[in-house]
Amino acid sequence: MSSRAQQISRNMEIPGRKMHFEFDLKQLPRYWYDNNAFKSTYMNALSCLFPEGERMFIDAVRDNKDKVTDPKLLEQIKGFIKQEAIHGHEHHLFNEYLDSMGYPASKVEAFEKKEKRLMKKWIPAIDRLAVTCAVEHFTAIMAHDLLENPERSDGVDENFKQLWRWHAIEETEHKAVAFDVYQAVGGGYFRRVFNMLIVTIMFCLRASIVQGIFLWKDGNLFKPSTWIDGFKFYFGKGGLTRSIFKNYLDYYRPGFHPWDHDNREYLESWIAEAQSYKAV
Repeated sequence: MSSRAQQISRNMEIPGRKMHFEFDLKQLPRYWYDNNAFKSTYMNALSCLFPEGERMFIDAVRDNKDKVTDPKLLEQIKGFIKQEAIHGHEHHLFNEYLDSMGYPASKVEAFEKKEKRLMKKWIPAIDRLAVTCAVEHFTAIMAHDLLENPERSDGVDENFKQLWRWHAIEETEHKAVAFDVYQAVGGGYFRRVFNMLIVTIMFCLRASIVQGIFLWKDGNLFKPSTWIDGFKFYFGKGGLTRSIFKNYLDYYRPGFHPWDHDNREYLESWIAEAQSYKAV
């Protein structure tokens, strides 16, 4: 790990913000992302996975906290827990909206909850922390892609765009906390990359299954246009996979640290912007 990345990480302030976005979810169109069924259901599927995922991250960090002695990192853990708890709450509210649209979002959440309980019961705390580091890297590079490429959110409902941008900013702010805890408690390289391989398979498979259910519910799963849109979204010019793949691979580098990808400039610009969202 570079000393520069260490310094950036140590200096990060991670506030727990309660955001007030003044819009009604009921005003959202069914396909709120560019009026596109594939893009909208992809983001909807991610939202279904977030609430229990955020709780698992909190538990994993908290269950290793007793081995952390650095006061600054302990302070950052508190901010991490606050931010993830608020994210989970906001996505749960959105999932209730998805239920009202006829999607089985609550059923997905319930399944995730049972699975996370089993993980906590049977998987050691250090491995759950390694899983958390892996998923946090996914969310960090996806957040970076959204912030670096504003055109990625072209066509997103203007009000809802604020919520996703806020989530991306806070995922960036706390992207190194779980990783720093993992290192502080003696987590090693091979456990870290092995869990990333497992997470990559399971994360992509799970999101695809949930999205497939949503598309099937809408009668769009077997439409050629849906698959064409999906290919463009992932692999077309400027597609998501092509955009994040290099940063994804960097996780496998010995000595990697999340703040090797220094994108603090997006945090600075957003803090001023957030005043209009009534952050408290």
